[in-house]
Amino acid sequence: MKSRAAPLLVGPAAGLLAVVCGLPYWREHVPAALMTCLGCAGFAAAGGLFAGSADGRRRSGLLLVTGAFCVALAWVVTWNSGIWPLISFLAQGTAYVLSGAAVLLYPGGRLAGRFERAWVVSAAVVLIGGQIVVGLVSRPEWNGLRPDVVWPNFASDRRIFDLTVEIVIVLQLLLVVWYLVVLFRQARRLPELERSARLPLLLATGFFGVGAAVLTTGSDAWTELDALLSFYVVVNLLAMAVPLAVLSGALRERWREVDAPHRVVRMTSATSSVASVRDALATALRDPALSLLFWVPSERSYVDRRGQLVLRPRASGGRWLAEARIDERQPLALVELAEGLRERGPMVDAVLRAGSQALLTAQLQAVATAQLEQVLAAQARVEERETAERRRLEQDLREGAQRQLVSLASRLEGLTGLPEPARSVAVSCRAEVVGTIADLEALARGLHPSVLRTDGLGAALDEVAARLGLAVRVAVRAGRKPPAVEATAYFALCEGLTNVAKYAPGARVRIEVTEADGWLHGVVADDGPGGARVIPGGGLAGIDRRIRALHGRTLVESEPGAGTRLRISLPSA
Repeated sequence: MKSRAAPLLVGPAAGLLAVVCGLPYWREHVPAALMTCLGCAGFAAAGGLFAGSADGRRRSGLLLVTGAFCVALAWVVTWNSGIWPLISFLAQGTAYVLSGAAVLLYPGGRLAGRFERAWVVSAAVVLIGGQIVVGLVSRPEWNGLRPDVVWPNFASDRRIFDLTVEIVIVLQLLLVVWYLVVLFRQARRLPELERSARLPLLLATGFFGVGAAVLTTGSDAWTELDALLSFYVVVNLLAMAVPLAVLSGALRERWREVDAPHRVVRMTSATSSVASVRDALATALRDPALSLLFWVPSERSYVDRRGQLVLRPRASGGRWLAEARIDERQPLALVELAEGLRERGPMVDAVLRAGSQALLTAQLQAVATAQLEQVLAAQARVEERETAERRRLEQDLREGAQRQLVSLASRLEGLTGLPEPARSVAVSCRAEVVGTIADLEALARGLHPSVLRTDGLGAALDEVAARLGLAVRVAVRAGRKPPAVEATAYFALCEGLTNVAKYAPGARVRIEVTEADGWLHGVVADDGPGGARVIPGGGLAGIDRRIRALHGRTLVESEPGAGTRLRISLPSA
């Protein structure tokens, strides 16, 4: 309640202070009094609106409120007596420094970098320190004041005074240019999350800075009191752009907070897939990089949108994790958000509550995907073990039985001094041994051809095509891949060649192997009669099972009279 009442209290207080401080001038300038009172009140109310928040905007609000009271206090120069003119000049410079710093601090409550910090320090030196130096080298009457006012007349000299005023004016103009550069840099770096609230404020502040600089160069405010008071009136009028910008940004933010939950409901009413829910939350919260992790009760852990387990969820740099729950005991999802949304907790909570049903549906899909991933991972491990076992069997055949048979064939060949019946039996036995060796060699090549391991897919496929006696054109435009990937692709393409040899032996065949975007693609195409079908338990069905075990895809195109095309795709990593 206090935070809501703060803008209503500080605004009238600042306006009333401006009226009291400038009372001698307002008696003859009532319209100017009204404009100044409204300007100070609006400035202070804008600061009070921020000061009542519980996030980084509080610092900006406090500086704006203090700056508004300094602007009001600057009008004590109209009394033109005692210490009031000196207080007035210092208050005006302080108001500019505080207001500029408040805008640079918004909304996080911290200056973005050295460039901004250097400007704040330089602004204090020029706007406050410069006024002190002018006072030290001048007399009150040179500033348009009465001679008997309190003044730090340390070493007055008219020429030094005029030169100092010119230097301070130039420094102020440079300070304005610097400030505009700072605002431009901030505007370029504005994230989507803060653009609607901060951009009007940056534009209004830039407009005020340019207007104040133009008035400074074309005014006698340094030497004439009436010109100074007219300068104050116009500057206060320009300053009203700042509270209007704050009000505009606050209304935009409030509308966004109200509309965001409804937008999530609208976007997920037709479908609640994992992708659509993520897109709806990202749009409502204006965070394109938003990501989701879903809770899997059976695993007591989270999975990402692809179904991969995430054992220790951590936010990436500059982001944070917000938790969505079904109830106090049951987690639902983790939402990774931009750091700026941490200060808008109520809006984030409202959006997550509005999307809870859609998140629940998406969670079920993510759990199903995770279970499918586990099944595929298990199949992939089985496939890897099968490939390794084939390689072991092929090695055993070559180093064991095949080597022994080769040795036996050599001994039989050396039996040349035997009588004729025995020699004929030896020759016949040797022929059978050589045939058995050839059969074992073919079997070993079928289990896991050595040429595939040494020379890759292209050479292995050429060898198969030559053995089958087909007219095959092989084009392999892909580098070496992991053994499991190459073996799976090889046996799949060999199955395609075997089908051609069985059902269309006279057809011309084309084999292409390519890679793109992390995938290995293979095609076996022939110009045979077509009409091939994937039969449960058949060779093509087995190939499809092995391809899917590695998260790949299989497609058979075989219209009657149009040939057959077997297409496979495997992740190549």
